[in-house]
Amino acid sequence: MIAKTIRTCFPIAAAAVSDKAEEINKLNVFPVPDGDTGTNMSLTLASVTKELSALPADADMEAIAGAITHGSLMGARGNSGVITSQILRGVAEGLVSADEPITSANIAYAFRRAVKVAFQAVRKPIEGTILTVLRDVSTKADECEKKKKFSAEDALDAIVVEAYQSVARTPDLLPVLKENGVVDSGAFGFAIFLEN
Repeated sequence: MIAKTIRTCFPIAAAAVSDKAEEINKLNVFPVPDGDTGTNMSLTLASVTKELSALPADADMEAIAGAITHGSLMGARGNSGVITSQILRGVAEGLVSADEPITSANIAYAFRRAVKVAFQAVRKPIEGTILTVLRDVSTKADECEKKKKFSAEDALDAIVVEAYQSVARTPDLLPVLKENGVVDSGAFGFAIFLEN
């Protein structure tokens, strides 16, 4: 069930990022204003979509996680693509042992795993970036897990709201964003992905 849901939802989320790639690119001022964050994230996600589509119809979550990890690693472009690949790897690894149907506890565990993997991959994490949003989302997932009445759907809805609120806070944490009147581009791309 989880495997099937991911196979259905991932291409939709990847397409949403691709559709907004130009909008994401225009926000790109950190670490360098090269205007390619949206393009790099969508190329990374497209590589995963291709890898997932090559799996047999009955592929289990372990196979899905392997495809996500391999596809995102092979397709990673630029800083944003590399960090996105590590986030995806962490979430995918975290979901391998998830319950059927998935619970808010499974979601919280997957995001904790993503935080661990992504932060280890970056030598000097900077506040006000995609990593900050990932950590904030993980904290929100933990809160949802503690409130036992939260279903997986409730938790995912709360996570998306938190992602956009965290993106809106990025200029307060990273001066270059405030100077340019923008939010962090990678963080915004991540929020779009989560929403879809």
